[in-house]
Amino acid sequence: MNAPLPPASIAVRIVFALLITASALVLLNQAKPGSIPVPQEPPVSKAKPQEKKPTRRLFENRVPEHLPIKVKIKREKEKRFRDLNNDSWPYDLELEVMNISDKPIYHLFFVVELPEVKIANGIQVFNVVYGRVELGDLNNRPTADDVPISPGETKVLTIEDVLLRGWDDARARGLVPPRIHGVRVIFQNLSFGDGTDFFGTTGAPRPKRDSGPNGC
Repeated sequence: MNAPLPPASIAVRIVFALLITASALVLLNQAKPGSIPVPQEPPVSKAKPQEKKPTRRLFENRVPEHLPIKVKIKREKEKRFRDLNNDSWPYDLELEVMNISDKPIYHLFFVVELPEVKIANGIQVFNVVYGRVELGDLNNRPTADDVPISPGETKVLTIEDVLLRGWDDARARGLVPPRIHGVRVIFQNLSFGDGTDFFGTTGAPRPKRDSGPNGC
């Protein structure tokens, strides 16, 4: 027959049993479904994505669609114009203008805007003109020396030479950005030479005017 354990020994055994029970409970809780920690997704960055710069020079055509003309870049020159590494792009900007009206066109006036080139309170522009400047005034009429764009005919228009020379000089002096990423073509005037025309950036029509000393 075994001798009874002393009270101190019994207390030690009870404490040891409690420690084992507590450890088992901890392990059991960790093994329960859903108790495994779920990896947290990385926080979403709130930084604004950087805007991608164009890889080709942009051409923005702002000629109103209701006008009786179709305007586009000459296909043979388009690749060179759009090449951002081409410093001579103004010489390669050639506009094909087709007369889709039933009347001859004696005068056309566009401007080519360069939004990246700031000058005082405005921006750099190039003029693109067909016909005598005087024919932009409805009081003036074409003469036999004025050659119109006939209905269905297409003409190629370019930037005026004097403006190209000025641009080259400004580039040589470092007065303009080294790279131009885009241009826009803005309509100004179209005259049929009969006292009617379309004018302004919206291409608003004007009624016929009579020429002569009593015309207004």
